[in-house]
Amino acid sequence: MIRGGALIVGAALGLGTAPGFATDALHLPNVMPPWEHLGAAKRLPVVVAPFTEQVGTPVVLPNVAGAVGLELDGAGQPSLVYQLPRMPEGTSANAQATGSDGRQWFATDHGLFFRPSPAQPLARHDDYGLGGPLATRVTALVIDSRGVLWVGTPLGLSLRHPDGSWSQLRGKEGLPVEHVTALAIDGHDNLWIGSTRGVILHRPYAQGRRWFYREGPRYLPGDRVRAIALAPAGMPAWFLTDKGVGRIDTVTTTLAEKAHTIEGLVNARHRRLGLVAECQLDDARHPRHSTIADNDNDGLWTAYHVAAMSLCYGATQDPAARASARQGMAALYLLQNASGTPGLVARSVVPAAIGKTKDAQWRPTPDGRLYWKSDTSSDEIDGHYLAFYTYYRHIAQADPTERARCVRQVRALTDYLLAHHYQLIDWTGRRTTWGFWDPETLNHNPDHYLESGLNSLQILSFLKVAHYITGDARYATHYQRLIRQHGYLGNVLLSKKVFPDEDNHSDNQLAFVAWYPILQLEHDPVIRAALLAGVRRHYETVKAEHSAFFTFVYATVDPDYADLDGAIENLRQIPTDRRQWRQVNSQRADVQFALRPNRFREPALLHVLPADEYAFNKWNADPFVPDGGGDGREEDDGAAYLLPYWMARCHGLITEAAPRPAIP
Repeated sequence: MIRGGALIVGAALGLGTAPGFATDALHLPNVMPPWEHLGAAKRLPVVVAPFTEQVGTPVVLPNVAGAVGLELDGAGQPSLVYQLPRMPEGTSANAQATGSDGRQWFATDHGLFFRPSPAQPLARHDDYGLGGPLATRVTALVIDSRGVLWVGTPLGLSLRHPDGSWSQLRGKEGLPVEHVTALAIDGHDNLWIGSTRGVILHRPYAQGRRWFYREGPRYLPGDRVRAIALAPAGMPAWFLTDKGVGRIDTVTTTLAEKAHTIEGLVNARHRRLGLVAECQLDDARHPRHSTIADNDNDGLWTAYHVAAMSLCYGATQDPAARASARQGMAALYLLQNASGTPGLVARSVVPAAIGKTKDAQWRPTPDGRLYWKSDTSSDEIDGHYLAFYTYYRHIAQADPTERARCVRQVRALTDYLLAHHYQLIDWTGRRTTWGFWDPETLNHNPDHYLESGLNSLQILSFLKVAHYITGDARYATHYQRLIRQHGYLGNVLLSKKVFPDEDNHSDNQLAFVAWYPILQLEHDPVIRAALLAGVRRHYETVKAEHSAFFTFVYATVDPDYADLDGAIENLRQIPTDRRQWRQVNSQRADVQFALRPNRFREPALLHVLPADEYAFNKWNADPFVPDGGGDGREEDDGAAYLLPYWMARCHGLITEAAPRPAIP
């Protein structure tokens, strides 16, 4: 039924009236009807097979200066070559190759030469460009098992096919760097391409992904590659670069193995006072010590990890996962109680000796042992409720002591927000900068139009979690009031503001943190229909990013429309090594830039690159930014991988044949 341009949701969808709701009170903007699942249960869970990951290691070899090549001895160890190969006439060549027909090919700075047979004279290939190599300077040659001659030049790759025809591979065909300096091929026709800016693995005859760009210190000691040597099986691959010799190993792993490794590192060097956070290593390659500084988002990142380990316990019943989640949840309780005012949550805490050196935003705890950071944002509160929900759902409710503590803590925080009209009031008596969820700010202040949908979603999710954990009807009453009297359900339909507004990836992350609990808990058909419309609209705007986190949150309610294959591939691509190495993609020949920069005025790509090719960190970062990372001494805690992985496992979206335990 349409009245005045608005849709009366319950009647229009034929869903009837939920208990306690007057359907006619739910006037919403026009929304799409709910969609039917088209048989996802028939193909779930997706069985994820083992896959390969590439890991770079620098190698110390003496006298690298002046070397022009690499060769492997019988034991597969590299040695340096200081002379180029020779053509029959005795002049040097950059490379040579012999085909199965006996024809010899030679790459030189002055053209491509060939010798049809040992009895015939050397000849120079006549054509360059479309009918031959792209340039007269030929830097590298290999021949694959199908008889294709691969020719490297400073302008790209040229291919001579067995019938004598030629084709080219440049940036528009997928070649990341066109200035080719070296080539090597293994018995499976996997082609390693050296360049002036890293190496490229190309699998020309494979199904699925065919290009793998390996650049920067994550993979190589230097980016200008002079020579390549492959072990007989094709792995490892050895590279002579301008800064030494490097090796890339291709290792077989599983998603569970990756989770096992990352969680081991969390427990080894990513906890401070129980909080989970990134750390600084004293040495990127051979770390002996690590330190952890306070972070404005200590609560949010710790909540990521608590949620991940709670979901892990829900999926596996592993007691180590439960213990890990409890440790993180205790740290969140510390943040919730540090101010001494029930419900006023701290951003972070530090020992008093450190806190006394900080600015006025830091306040002593009542016992004086710690200092807590004030001006807590909506980001932090969002994370706390995600942790409340997942920890209570999978761990706390089965333990009377944990249950009582969780009920007490969520009640204190929620009551504080309600007592101050859906705002987070700081120790100063004033609202924190971003701590607002009230109707006056969200519905009537145009300065906060961008927050109206997201913050409406958050407070509804908070109240739903509080009601679920405590059973207190007051929270359900406030929930209904915000929907029926203040139009918050209509706001949620536009939880994601899109072009011409800025694309805020931090808000995307915060939205899906809030989407997850409310989508699991809301079963009223009228409200749920609107929530599903809102989350589908939001997911549509981020679907092309193939984010495992965004996708698996959405897939818990609509797996048929979710890009499960893209999310699984995203998990595969996230490096197990969480050190933040500098990775540069802005110079690539195979990327396209958007016409507009991102919200920080940074150049942005049209398409997201694989997560093993850019400096992936957390879900709040813009994946369209081509360059990022550092010197490897900063190590991310990895909870951004653990959370979507264990969510997918816990909800039966994916499985593995023989997963290892998650926790060391």
